[in-house]
Amino acid sequence: MNTPVFVISGLLESGKTTLIKNMFLSPEFKAGGPTLLILCEEGEEEYEREFLTEANITKVVVEGREKFTPSLLKNYEALYHPRQVVIEYNGTWEMSVLLDTKPPVNWELASIYSLVNSKTAELYLTNMRSMFMEQISLSSLIIFNRCDDSVNRGMLRRNIKALNMGAQIVFEREDGSIVEETTEDLPFDVNKNVIDISDEDYGVWFIDTLDHPENYSGKKVKFKAQVFLDPNLPKKTFVPGRFAMTCCADDIQFLGHDCRYEMKKLNFKTKDWVDVEARMEYEFSTEYGEDVPVLYLENIRKAPKAKDEIVYFM
Repeated sequence: MNTPVFVISGLLESGKTTLIKNMFLSPEFKAGGPTLLILCEEGEEEYEREFLTEANITKVVVEGREKFTPSLLKNYEALYHPRQVVIEYNGTWEMSVLLDTKPPVNWELASIYSLVNSKTAELYLTNMRSMFMEQISLSSLIIFNRCDDSVNRGMLRRNIKALNMGAQIVFEREDGSIVEETTEDLPFDVNKNVIDISDEDYGVWFIDTLDHPENYSGKKVKFKAQVFLDPNLPKKTFVPGRFAMTCCADDIQFLGHDCRYEMKKLNFKTKDWVDVEARMEYEFSTEYGEDVPVLYLENIRKAPKAKDEIVYFM
């Protein structure tokens, strides 16, 4: 039987210890059997001896990244024979330290969860973007805790989704309750007959089309984009999109949806700037195994390039 490994990542004092304690309040998790808790750093909040005993947890501490080795993990397996492993990961270590360290053959990575302090998230995005984003790039669940009305949730969500589209993102208030999403958080009106996307809001719109198809299915949209043509695309299809910085200046991606057209020829070339009006639908993709956005062109015309050619998510 494989031993599941759960990784809890986040910068110092982001709430990792609190989350791990809460995980063991769940009967299902507690019933998983003897647990090995590997601490790659120790924060202000500690694990009480009574808690560890009651939850059947053995705690070990790794003193520095150079100590996090395959032989150390194999020794842990031989000594403790855990039924599940929880790693409280060091927020200053690259994720490659974890991924490049070969675990015992029966250990299997189950999930990576990330904790973020909402009150300092924008500061880290501005001043330590690469390190901050690298920590959450592989997470299946990202929890922004200590959230109040001053937190720019839309900006944080857009930045995360641009890098890690599959992540589930949760905003949690100081009291632990969940902040519900509303369309009021969007900088454009999804209830208009034509949803007009400004140049600076392209990234917001693109991410929201993936998260909330109910906002756009069957509706008309209008936006400025660059043309992308490729012989591998389906017949009479091009991609209008924008280049976006998802992590750092070295990580630029082209974000756009397939757009079908009926005209005999599309009289534009790749990287031409155009104004696009199209109807949005969602259709099943065999490549992705799910419904994805598809545009149906209604009008296209040459346009001046955007003032800022790169899309940001701030």
